[in-house]
Amino acid sequence: MSPDASKINGVRRHATLLVLILVAVALVYANVSRAAFCGYDDFNEAYRAAFFDGKDPMRILTSTHYNAFMYRPVTSALQLGTWQFFGHSPIAFRIRNLAMHLVGVAMVYGIAFLLGRSRLVAAAAALLFGVNPLANQAVVVAIWTNTTAYALLLASFFAFLLALRQLDDGRRWAVSLVSSLVLALVAMFTYEPTIAVIAMMAVYLGLCRRQPLSRSFGWVLGAGVLFDLAFFFGVRHILHITSAQLLPIREIARSFALYLVALVLPVDPVLGNALFGTPLPGWGSGVRKVSLIAPAAYLVLLLVVFAIGLARPIAERVANAPWRTIAFAFVSILLTLAPIALYREHASEFNLYVPEALYAIALALAVKHFASGRIAFGAVLGLLLVSYLAGTLVRNERVIACARVATKIVASLPTSAWTTGTWHIRLATPPDRTLTPRYGIYNYSGIQTIEVGNGNIRGAQEALQLATGNEAIVASVEPGSALSRGCTVPRTCFYVYPDGTVAEVTSRR
Repeated sequence: MSPDASKINGVRRHATLLVLILVAVALVYANVSRAAFCGYDDFNEAYRAAFFDGKDPMRILTSTHYNAFMYRPVTSALQLGTWQFFGHSPIAFRIRNLAMHLVGVAMVYGIAFLLGRSRLVAAAAALLFGVNPLANQAVVVAIWTNTTAYALLLASFFAFLLALRQLDDGRRWAVSLVSSLVLALVAMFTYEPTIAVIAMMAVYLGLCRRQPLSRSFGWVLGAGVLFDLAFFFGVRHILHITSAQLLPIREIARSFALYLVALVLPVDPVLGNALFGTPLPGWGSGVRKVSLIAPAAYLVLLLVVFAIGLARPIAERVANAPWRTIAFAFVSILLTLAPIALYREHASEFNLYVPEALYAIALALAVKHFASGRIAFGAVLGLLLVSYLAGTLVRNERVIACARVATKIVASLPTSAWTTGTWHIRLATPPDRTLTPRYGIYNYSGIQTIEVGNGNIRGAQEALQLATGNEAIVASVEPGSALSRGCTVPRTCFYVYPDGTVAEVTSRR
């Protein structure tokens, strides 16, 4: 077979395998992609597109995105475009998210292959990442653009690695390298923490690159990185975008610990909660005491299967392991977490999207190296895939249930009477009902499916304004006891039950 024919067959094998992986991941998310909005973030971002950027699109370039340090014009443009061109449909946002997740999965496949030179490693990494339950939240919060931003980051790094390979093969590399730098800049204006991709490039060159760069490659790379950073920070300076405040060391260490422990758990906590009733960890206020029976049992089983596959002497396996590449993955995990852990008090699973991609690559490389033969490799990765898939499916079902409750609440309220005029709508959970403890988007019930009631984001108000087109509506979520007094105006006070049932409340002066 000629070299050209061999190359074409290799590309076909990659394409066929990747298409199968992407179809499998898409099928996992197909059901949840038909769900309506769920959670205050969905209604808040939709409100911004409809009533803020929609009225004056130039605000996309001149306004911050919620907090004073968030300048995300690409995000705002994506939200407005999706809102206006697809009929205000939640499904359009969900399909957009799923499409970008599939791009991310494809990029993980490409990165894993360029790092490990193994189609088996690439396929395993892509599958592990594609169905990873800790990557789920970034996909299933309908209106977030984090999946888009992170897909851009992964695409930027893939293009960077491709440029290096083209350099080594004596092929033209300029298009790939410039594309990498452009993608990095777009990612930074979508979600600021993606700036970590520049650090990932530097770490890769320092840890894994053995051949020296050509002078022209180095000049283009250096000039491009300087341009990206100067443009990013220059625009922020011109628009007087503030910087987030650095957290105390104790908070930073706590966030890193939370993220790293969650990263390596073989059993998803939401799956454990569904199957065994284990309590969900509290991301925002410290980790609760979580039963480790299920994860420990699974880990023991994983180690047994892993041990069965070991055939070569330990010293030989350790000496020949791809430690530089694995070290690069774990250093990059820390780098991608740093912009979050250093400045954001609230730890959230969606920040593990890129770390999970890097962890999947490192895990696939390690298992391929240490497990003897494809049977052992398939057994270990197969167990993880079953666990991950089950966790993701459970999470999807909870989001679907949340969306049904949110839709039921809005549909049950007399919104047709509120399309004009000024209204103050008061909502509360009945005093004799208790809502489930919240965990991300996965444990909402009742009014929580629209607003959590902490006053930071007025999700209920924004949901009602979107439903009526009336910006004069004011809505508040109050304690249940508060509705026993002052509800003298008809059709303004309502109890919202955990299943989404709505009942009007009236009282006399």
